[in-house]
Amino acid sequence: MLLLKNGLYVKLLRNRNFIYPEQDVTKLKINVKKMSYEEMLKLPRLKHKTPRKPSKFLATVVRIVVESTLKQIDFSYTTERMDLIGKDEPCLILMNHSSFTDMKLAFGIFYPKPLGIVTSVDAMSGILGKLMRILGCTPTHKYITDISLLKDIEYMLRVNKTSVLMYPEAGYSFDGRTTALPRKMGVLMKRLGVPVVTVITEGAFARDPLYNMLQIRDVKVGAHVKCLATAEEVKTKSVAELDALLDEAFSFDNFAWQRDNKVVIDEPFRADGLHRILYKCPHCGAENKMEGKGTKITCHECGKEWEMDVYGQLSATSGETEYPHIPDWYDWQREC
Repeated sequence: MLLLKNGLYVKLLRNRNFIYPEQDVTKLKINVKKMSYEEMLKLPRLKHKTPRKPSKFLATVVRIVVESTLKQIDFSYTTERMDLIGKDEPCLILMNHSSFTDMKLAFGIFYPKPLGIVTSVDAMSGILGKLMRILGCTPTHKYITDISLLKDIEYMLRVNKTSVLMYPEAGYSFDGRTTALPRKMGVLMKRLGVPVVTVITEGAFARDPLYNMLQIRDVKVGAHVKCLATAEEVKTKSVAELDALLDEAFSFDNFAWQRDNKVVIDEPFRADGLHRILYKCPHCGAENKMEGKGTKITCHECGKEWEMDVYGQLSATSGETEYPHIPDWYDWQREC
């Protein structure tokens, strides 16, 4: 079980001790320290601070830095109904979360529009956290009701006069589909009363899926930017209608997108780590005996193996192919 405390990941062990990293998690080098449950609870919480107005200078620096990535992925985006929003009109921007590239894409789309960015507290420690504050980021604890965040969002919109960028899924997609959205997003939209914009990426997951252990694949990345609802439409629509619009916008399947658009990913490591999401063998039923390596995923209990083709689909090297589409295999596991 993973918890979050003071911007640090905390892992609950079977002996009821805790381990937490003392260093910035973004550096991927983690020192651990054992603590009792009681000691962990005494750790100070991240002190609340009023959101800062984004620094134009730092935003420009970030935009310059991300340019090389945007060129590498041949990034482009399409728009829909965006002419209904005023040039300087603050709005709520809801973006799907597919990879570590997502923030770079946001700057590629919206710069020089000032953004107040909602982030998780684990990104706000140390020097990086201070820079992110200057950039306009404000932290929240994920998966809980955070009343202070609501006030912070209103402050960013009404006082700082900036748009607010959020990732409502609050985590990276595991199987290339939408992570469950919170059911109070429609309530939030009604309370804020500002235009709502959605950003749905195409190719970001395929380029850098979480299961593939941060290995970058050669994939062109794009995005679709849409005015989901104007300020007037937010006022006239019900909470249920707004939630339905958001659900429709966030109904995507990246593996199906890759298959249907014939997007070739021929890297020899494309199945590395696939067992992180496909952990149960559909042939013999064994759990935690799967291994994704190279272009194949293998069950070490019964010996059956499946190969991932260049379009992200699976086929058994012998016998029946139970689930050629990875999300279907993932759903079967959840049903079990």
